[in-house]
Amino acid sequence: MKIADILKLILLVVLWASAYGLNNIALQTISPMANVFLRLAAGSAFLGVILFFKGEKMPRFSNYKAWIMISGVGIIGSLLPFFLIAQAQTKVPSALASIYLAAMPLAAAILSYFLVRDEDLGPKKIIGVILGVVGVIILSAPDLGNLASQKAPLGAQLQLLGAAFCYGSAVVMIRMGGGGTSPLVTSFGFIFISALVALPFAFTDIVQNAHQYSAASIIAAILIGIGPTALAGILYVEAVHRVGPLMVANFSNLVPIVALFIGYIFFAERIPATAIVALVVILLGVSLLQSKSKDSA
Repeated sequence: MKIADILKLILLVVLWASAYGLNNIALQTISPMANVFLRLAAGSAFLGVILFFKGEKMPRFSNYKAWIMISGVGIIGSLLPFFLIAQAQTKVPSALASIYLAAMPLAAAILSYFLVRDEDLGPKKIIGVILGVVGVIILSAPDLGNLASQKAPLGAQLQLLGAAFCYGSAVVMIRMGGGGTSPLVTSFGFIFISALVALPFAFTDIVQNAHQYSAASIIAAILIGIGPTALAGILYVEAVHRVGPLMVANFSNLVPIVALFIGYIFFAERIPATAIVALVVILLGVSLLQSKSKDSA
């Protein structure tokens, strides 16, 4: 893997991780579903402006392969997991949620094995994926004692596993599809479709409660749309095609660690002692995934 690809993956993780702190601000006065819509609307508007000035066009409707992929990633890879996680985290502690969501690389590995022709799943890659999950569990170790005494509802657990499967499905869909569309076009397409589908669910809340939204919450929602949604979307699509779905999925396990450091720098939040150990374990898993596949793309 080239240095440029590693740097882009690191930037992608930082953008995704920044959503944690911004969400804390946005959700102070905006409901979860309205926040999801606002971030998607802001992200699609931002990418739409870039698309217009660059002169890139959406694929023709006759290019059904591209539109199936764009629609699938928009609904299955963005909107649905956003909704499932928001619902589950009203009943499940965030530490437990992060463990369930760490199943994303496992879902991506299983689907890649059956659906991605050029993805080679040898023993090293399987161990690498497992180490990614172990790293997230280590990160959450300080909270596991408390979690053991809490009964997480089965429905919330299934919602989190469903979200992880959705994310894993999305990286595989991007790798399989595309129909020759650029990362910018693909990102704009799936974020725009997500926003359209989310609008009916958020419309009533926005109309009734918009006057209660603080300026800080609105700005935070817009920033989530521009950074962790729009710019991250471009990097995400490009990375899946360049380094493969498993590498992107495993790198995503670094998000909660980076989020902890962002919280420490900007919000004076505590960093657990397990963070460094978890970081080493996840990076070891990532290194095992760098063994060349049949297609070095």
